[in-house]
Amino acid sequence: MKDFEHPPLKRHESLQPFSRDHFVGLRVANRLIHVADDQPAATMEVIAYFIECWNAEIAAHFNEEEELLTSLMTPAEIAQMQREHTAIRQLAAQAKLWTATSPPPPSWCRDAGRTLHDHIRWEERTLFGAIQNRATPEELLAVAKATAEIEKSRPGLRKR
Repeated sequence: MKDFEHPPLKRHESLQPFSRDHFVGLRVANRLIHVADDQPAATMEVIAYFIECWNAEIAAHFNEEEELLTSLMTPAEIAQMQREHTAIRQLAAQAKLWTATSPPPPSWCRDAGRTLHDHIRWEERTLFGAIQNRATPEELLAVAKATAEIEKSRPGLRKR
C-alpha cells in the first residue's frame, strides 16, 4: 500500500462542512484541468458543470467562509483568501461567457482548474489548521452551530 503524499487531516467539526464542500471544488478543478485538450463539446460540458457547481454551492461556500471564518484569521490570511476568492469569482464570470461556438482555450481550462485546486489546497493544508490551533473552543462552537445549519440546506452536489 502506498503512503499518502499528504496524510488525511483531522478537522474540527466546525470546519468539516467547509472541507466537504471542497470535495466539489476539487472535482470541478480536476475536470477543468483534464478536459483542456478534449473536443469543444467536452470542454463546454465541463464549463457547464463548473457553472452549475458555482451557482449551486461554490459561490455560497465562499460567502460563508468570508462571513464565518474571517474573525478567526490573521490579516495576511484574510488578504490571501479575498485575493483568491476574487480570482475564482472572475473565472466563474468568464466561464458564463463561453459558448459552444466559442469555447475557452485549453490554457484557460488548465489555469482555472489549477487556480481552484491551489486555493482549496491552501485552505485545507494551511488555513484550516491555523484556525483550529488559534481559535478558542467557544469560537469553534459558534462556527460549528452556523455550519450545521448551513449543511442542512446544501443541495447535495457532493454526490455527482
